[in-house]
Amino acid sequence: MDFLKQWSFCVCLTLIISVIFSILSPNGEMKRFYKITISVFIFISFIVPLKDFDASDLSIKSDSKIFEINENSNAGYENQINKSIKSFLNKKGISANVSSRVNFDIESSDLEIKNVIVSIPDEYSREEVKKMIFDELGINSKVVYN
Repeated sequence: MDFLKQWSFCVCLTLIISVIFSILSPNGEMKRFYKITISVFIFISFIVPLKDFDASDLSIKSDSKIFEINENSNAGYENQINKSIKSFLNKKGISANVSSRVNFDIESSDLEIKNVIVSIPDEYSREEVKKMIFDELGINSKVVYN
């Protein structure tokens, strides 16, 4: 991020200097020469700082306090998934029990839902409930009767 700050400062400074020289440039035949010279100066000021560019300057360094992930994080994700499915089904008038298994990879920050089992009363169709959960939440679940 420091690179972007320095580059933007350089561009702003260049534009300010260019405006001043543009105002001070004489009228007549020399005005065209000054405009071309100022344009080249601006173009070069945009390009030259890029020689020091390093892609690692753009990476965001996370503070460990912000992204604390402990071994119990899977349980937190599982609870969140269970609650969202349960509240969705409750809004539809279906009382259900939900259990899920989640894997979270800390290094790649990938969350993989391994298994979701939804238990419903016999009066509802398993396929309809499964389709509702998938359509609304995007979670492929296994629906069983109580």
